[in-house]
Amino acid sequence: MKKVLVIIAVLLPLAVTAQNIKSADRNASKITGQDTNISTPFFSASAGWTFPFGEMGNRYSSFFNVNADLGWKTLNNWIFTLDFGFQFGSNNVKKMKEYLAALYTTGAKPIIVGTDGTDAGVIAYNRNLSLSVSAGKIFPVSQANPNSGIETSVSLGFLQHQIIYEATQSKVLQLEGDYKYLYDRQMRGPMIGLFVGYRHISKKSYANWFAGLDWKTAFTKMTRSYQADLQSGDDKRYQDHMLTLKVGWMFPFFGRSSDKIYYY
Repeated sequence: MKKVLVIIAVLLPLAVTAQNIKSADRNASKITGQDTNISTPFFSASAGWTFPFGEMGNRYSSFFNVNADLGWKTLNNWIFTLDFGFQFGSNNVKKMKEYLAALYTTGAKPIIVGTDGTDAGVIAYNRNLSLSVSAGKIFPVSQANPNSGIETSVSLGFLQHQIIYEATQSKVLQLEGDYKYLYDRQMRGPMIGLFVGYRHISKKSYANWFAGLDWKTAFTKMTRSYQADLQSGDDKRYQDHMLTLKVGWMFPFFGRSSDKIYYY
């Protein structure tokens, strides 16, 4: 009798375990994964390299571009964003010697003399600020993820760009304080844009990204009433174009509901 009880005591837990495994297998066969459309606010940050054209291309070579966005994605895959952009180059002003002609010495190797009597080592680069709103749509390429796909959007905003002069060796009084505004070619005006790319929105909140081509056109006008090299202002309206290769990371604020659906 004792032997029987011992055998039962050993086999009973094994039987219960086996039953639990079978039950889990049956439940697993009743569960399937399914991704659904989501609506969520988000923050995104992006970086890219910009190639300027038009009047901007006459003044600057290519430069770096960073953006920060606040946006909303709807259940129907519409995307609305508010975008702040900052662009800057590195010694990329093409016509610096022309703009600062009055400050250069004559001779075989013209220089700008600093306060210590030596070459001030002046460099120049662009600094741009932009603010825009955009509306676009995601066109899914796979039923497995209806939130990801080809994205197109249009934007409307404002652009300002100007030249920043920096004396790397010694100070140049003509480029200090308010005097620098006589040479900075500050431009400002409305801007329109078009973005075409791909946006991936994952079930994991940290694996959301986008990449594509961003084209911007601004209709700018000089804000300064006087520039030293022109000995006047400039009332012309110019077209500034920017083509940016952009890659960004998106941080949605959604709380995803369970994507497991039970069938009985």
